[in-house]
Amino acid sequence: MTKDDIYKIFDKDGLLEAHFPSYEFREGQLLMADLVRESYERGAICAAEAGTGIGKSFAYLAVAASRAKEFPDERTVVATSTINLQRQLFEKDLPILLSCLGLECTTALAVGRSNYICIQRFLQVKGDSPIVAADPQSELSQVERWMRTTKSGLFSDLGFSISGELFSESCCDSDLCPAHSCPYFKECFFFKAKARAREAQIVISNHHLLFSDAQRRNLNDTGYDEEAILPAFGHLVIDEAHNIEANASEYFKAEYDSSSLLRQVHKIQRSSRYSKQSLLDQIGSYTPEVERIEAIKDLIHLLLQQVETLDQYLLSVFQKNDYQPVLIKVEHQGRLTSFKEAALAIAETASRLGARINSLVSDVKVPSELEGRSTELKVRSDRITAMADVLSRFCDFAGWGDEIHWFNAERVRSQVRIQVCITPLSIAPILTEALFSKLETVVCTSATMDLGDEFAFWSSRVGLPYSESRPFLKGVFLSPFDYKERLMLLTPHDAPPPPAKADEPYLEYLREHVWESVHTSGGGALVLFTSYAVLKAVKEGIAHRFAEEGMLLLSQGEGDRYALLNTFIAEENSTLFATSSFWEGVDAPGDTLRLVIITKLPFSVPSDPVFKARCEAIDREGGSGFFQLALQSATMKLKQGFGRLLRSTSDRGIVLILDSRVMTKSYGPFMLRSLPESYHPECDSASIASRIESFLY
Repeated sequence: MTKDDIYKIFDKDGLLEAHFPSYEFREGQLLMADLVRESYERGAICAAEAGTGIGKSFAYLAVAASRAKEFPDERTVVATSTINLQRQLFEKDLPILLSCLGLECTTALAVGRSNYICIQRFLQVKGDSPIVAADPQSELSQVERWMRTTKSGLFSDLGFSISGELFSESCCDSDLCPAHSCPYFKECFFFKAKARAREAQIVISNHHLLFSDAQRRNLNDTGYDEEAILPAFGHLVIDEAHNIEANASEYFKAEYDSSSLLRQVHKIQRSSRYSKQSLLDQIGSYTPEVERIEAIKDLIHLLLQQVETLDQYLLSVFQKNDYQPVLIKVEHQGRLTSFKEAALAIAETASRLGARINSLVSDVKVPSELEGRSTELKVRSDRITAMADVLSRFCDFAGWGDEIHWFNAERVRSQVRIQVCITPLSIAPILTEALFSKLETVVCTSATMDLGDEFAFWSSRVGLPYSESRPFLKGVFLSPFDYKERLMLLTPHDAPPPPAKADEPYLEYLREHVWESVHTSGGGALVLFTSYAVLKAVKEGIAHRFAEEGMLLLSQGEGDRYALLNTFIAEENSTLFATSSFWEGVDAPGDTLRLVIITKLPFSVPSDPVFKARCEAIDREGGSGFFQLALQSATMKLKQGFGRLLRSTSDRGIVLILDSRVMTKSYGPFMLRSLPESYHPECDSASIASRIESFLY
């Protein structure tokens, strides 16, 4: 593919314009596509920031598709951070683009196998539950009818929700899969999808699957010229690449979660809605040695007591810390005697339990129809052992290296989940070793990667450039939108700086000015918070005003993200209150969104152990954790929130930041410079409403 080919597609009077009457030439899109082309040609790593409206997906997909025509044996994997973008690329953008370019190119969607229904496991559940299955209105019957007609087998295509119990009993599970020996192998939805990916020239995947694949290859010393979780591939495009560090950190985290461990234990020893007998009783009924089963039950009873002991210890730690996560440093090890005793007791009992169950499974012969249950018993036991092994690693104080050790507590309804975690201090070496250094081409793109620093912050976090000999290409392609004319940025200089803990005067300020601003705009507002507790407190104080005015107020937590966004987009004058995940991925063009309110600058919570440890590591090396990590991360997220407003050339609206630090602190100008230059009049709190009214109406 040559530069001329890029111009034939993206230039004025090019192929895209010929097929789209409404297509608008965007120089940034053309230049980005040419940078991607050059990356393929030179075998480079590439970082490309594409402002809102550039059309970055067409820029990289056009190159990947053209390359596929020229080199039919090559394969490009595109990995996105969100399932929404993944489905949009596969179902909409790629088919449209191939049609416009007149290209034939095989494509496939790759998602994790647990997203697929397993025919064998589902039919096993049905066989164990004849009374439930006989009811045509039961979820079991509904799922069976769907399973016999669906082409994808993806739970996301189900069209109705099912219980977590049925999902966990019938989803495709790698540890429980007999693969080629399964009687339903030829009909298997997952393996059919895997076969399509093997034949495809462009595979649309996601970050999680990409990291799973990279880890598998690294552990097994498998090159990218062979199949692993993903098929063999040489070219990679990582979209939404600003999320690489966060997503990789989450993926490569080792975790003991008492709730997850107990769930595995309960799968072994309890019956369920879909099975009258527990796994242990089903398999144990085939051995005459009753004492073996009793010994396993005794170990399970002991393990449950030990898990409870550790939970109580950690709950007392969290109570002293207001249920905030706790970073454990080397100097704290001397105070962890009780923790170490309780944790190692769990690890030792889990190991004994695993040995007993493995011995039972290996010795007992069961009928062929129960072989799957026998395998499942062993798998559940192995998972308990693996989680307990994290406790052993954590307690090996002498072996601590460049890792972050921390305790976490999460409230889930009335329950508190207890977690003991180990996270890499830096994911850069992992990404370099397992990904960047092994592939022919890696293109990283996002709307928010550069902070006016030539990608210095982003690239340092992910380990780029890792070699002076490898080309590292960079490009920033500014949005074609007219921000100066179409977006007004309001930053009232007298807004109160957010207190460490939200007090009533601060909450009252937010209530008054959020309501006044949204009421003036007539709705069409996205209100972004950094804390769900603050969101809830503000909402509770002004929800009655929305009701009195007949204005629809939507709030995160009232339904799933997809349903909330659909309602928000459909109801032009609605307002949506949301937190972290809604700072990005909200695409609501037109009058549906004409006001974005950022209640607080999105600095990471200082108590976040991973963030805190990484800041302290920078400080120890003579740098500044605040300026080199905290400020940069917050600015990147601010760019994401700001970018929700203008989604098309005809959009118009206001971004209001109710945090005066952006005006009063020395770092404020840095944050503002990272945003597209907009109409930014001087403003105080009293003039917010009049500014909004005059700009909009």
